[in-house]
Amino acid sequence: MTDKTSEDVLRSPVVELPGGPRRWVENSLKRLTEHFGTDPLRRPAVVPSEFVPAGYDASEAAARELCRRVCERMGLPSEQVHFVFRLERVSEAADLVASVLLGRYLDPGDSFSRGASPGDLAAVRTHSDRLGTASFEQVDRLIASGLVDDSGLDMRALTRRLGASEFGDEVVRCLLIASGRDPEQRDGRAQPPRTPGVDRQLFAGGRWIDLAAESPVAEPIPGRSAVLLRSDLVADPIRLMTVASHELGHALLSGVQLPWATGPLEEPLTDLCALFHGFGLALVNSAVDESTLDDEWVHTAGYLGENALADALALYRFQQHQLVRDGPLVPDWYQAIDPVPQARFLSRLDDLIGGTPSLLGW
Repeated sequence: MTDKTSEDVLRSPVVELPGGPRRWVENSLKRLTEHFGTDPLRRPAVVPSEFVPAGYDASEAAARELCRRVCERMGLPSEQVHFVFRLERVSEAADLVASVLLGRYLDPGDSFSRGASPGDLAAVRTHSDRLGTASFEQVDRLIASGLVDDSGLDMRALTRRLGASEFGDEVVRCLLIASGRDPEQRDGRAQPPRTPGVDRQLFAGGRWIDLAAESPVAEPIPGRSAVLLRSDLVADPIRLMTVASHELGHALLSGVQLPWATGPLEEPLTDLCALFHGFGLALVNSAVDESTLDDEWVHTAGYLGENALADALALYRFQQHQLVRDGPLVPDWYQAIDPVPQARFLSRLDDLIGGTPSLLGW
C-alpha cells in the first residue's frame, strides 16, 4: 500500500476533529493544561525503553506492576484500580449478559422493559442481532470455567456490569438504525473512516470500567475502577503501557464533569490526555503497525491517529521546554520516535518556532 492518500487516511484521526486536527489538538491541549495544571508538562516525557523495568518477565504480576507505574505517573492511586488481563473472556461473558438483558427488555412483565415504548421494543426486535436464549446460569458457568483472576475483583459482578453497558449500547444502536440516523448500522463508538481501497483494523486492547457507577445488575464499589486488558498484552510491555495509559485517561477525564470530554470526541481526547501525562512516545509509535502496510488489513491503534499524535507531541515538547528549559528544544528522546512520525514531529517543531531549532539556538 504505497498510495499517499491511503497512507494519510491510515495515519489520520478515527473521527473528524472540529476545525481540523491541528487546531483541535491546540485547543484541547490548552483545555487539559487549564484543567490539570502544568505539573504533567514539567515532568520528563516517558521513554518506553526506560520506563519498562529491565527484569520484566511477561508474567501477569509484572504486567500489573507496570500498569501500577502508569497509574502513579498519571496521578491516580494505583490501589483504587483493578487491572484484569481477561478482556477477551470477560467480553464473551458480557455478550451473554447483554443477550439475557435484551430478552428481559422485550418481556412486558419484566422490570427491564419499564418505560420502553412500543417503538423502542420494535426497534430492538427488528435490528438486534444479539437476541438469544442465554441465561445468567450460562454466564456463571463460563466465569467458573476460566475467568479466574488474582486482581481481587469479583469477576461475576464485573461481567454483569459490562454486560449491562453492552445492553444499553445495543438498545441505542437499534434506536438509531430505526430512526435512520445510523444508516451504516454501526454502534456509537468511534470508527475508522471508510475510504475505498483502505482497510484499517483498529486494535482495541482495553476497556475502563467505573465500578463506582450505578448499575442495574451490580452493586457499586465507591472509589474503585477496573481496566480490562487483552491477555496477549502481557507479552508486549510497551503496547501494554500504551493501552493502559489510554484507559487510565478515561479515569482522569471522568472524575469531573467536563462537557468537552464527552461524546464522539471522548476517545481522541483520551489519547491526548495520555500524551499530556507523558506517554506520547509510546502512543505515536503504536499508532500504525508498519509491518502490516502491505497486508489486506493495516493494523492501527488509538483514536487520534499517528499524524495528529506527532503534531501533539511536538506541541507538548514546545510547551514543556518553555516551562522548564531543560536543554535543547529537540530532546534526546526524539530519536526513540519511529521514522515517519519523527519527521512530522520535527517539522511541527519548526513551524512552532518559525525555523529550524538548531539554527535558532533552541
